[in-house]
Amino acid sequence: MKTAFTCLALLLAAPAAATMCDAVWRDGPRARNVPVRINLPDGKRKVPAVIWSPGLGGTRGNAARWVAAWTAAGVAVIRLEHPGSDAAVYRGPATPQERDAKVRAGIAPEQLLARIADVGFVADELARRPSEGGCDLGRIDSDHLALAGHSMGAWVVQAMAGQRPDGEHAPLIDRRFRAFVAMSSSGPADAAMAKAQFGGIGRPLLVISSNADGVPASASAGVVADQRARRLSLFTGAPADGRKALLVLDGGDHLLFAGDTRKTPDDLARQDRVARVTSLWWRHWLLGDARAETALARPALDKADQWVRK
Repeated sequence: MKTAFTCLALLLAAPAAATMCDAVWRDGPRARNVPVRINLPDGKRKVPAVIWSPGLGGTRGNAARWVAAWTAAGVAVIRLEHPGSDAAVYRGPATPQERDAKVRAGIAPEQLLARIADVGFVADELARRPSEGGCDLGRIDSDHLALAGHSMGAWVVQAMAGQRPDGEHAPLIDRRFRAFVAMSSSGPADAAMAKAQFGGIGRPLLVISSNADGVPASASAGVVADQRARRLSLFTGAPADGRKALLVLDGGDHLLFAGDTRKTPDDLARQDRVARVTSLWWRHWLLGDARAETALARPALDKADQWVRK
């Protein structure tokens, strides 16, 4: 007899065509152009959608492996490119000092706020626009939106999920999003501070990292412990309400979670595990798939990976 996970795995593995459209949407009030790439699952039925925010230097072309898995699972994906913190940060010849200055400018608070506004603007446009090129946006169920991101994109996720950056001021939460996935997120290493910042996040949240995520190989034990605590801070501080989960891979560097195809078999296998778990997460929280909920109790992972629910 097939298990619930086996049945769902066969479903997710089935080939599925998707429609892809590129566009640049103009946010008039901000005088800002926002490049987007839309991927719709094959068919004509209504589908939920995930908005993806990439890491610093990322483009709308990143996350191809996640997009392939999520569209196969019946979820549309809209990838954003954020001017000011996109590939221009690393483009062109520069001295180390000039490169550092461009990076600092790319991660400045005003760039994070611009990214948050980009996401809100794109969510508005998805509800307003009937189509974009060959993509029928009328198929997107704007009542079933989710948000995901990597690194700086994860900062966007945690902010819009309900983070209180200083533990006091009102969060920048966007309640249109029903569920969240944050890859390589970051927060305070101190558990009490993490709770103050993330303790108000009430909606489903999956945090994903690895035991080598942004940790220099030559780092001291103290530096390694601090970096890992910061990567797990979002999960540590979030409330134990039955809707939070943590996946920590054994191995895999920071850029693994950008979702671009890797060359080594081990990294490809790691990305397969991330794609599988996140697809189940979306199917559970966006589509109400009971089989996905069952599979999330014990997802197929490497024996050295860590999976925690709370």
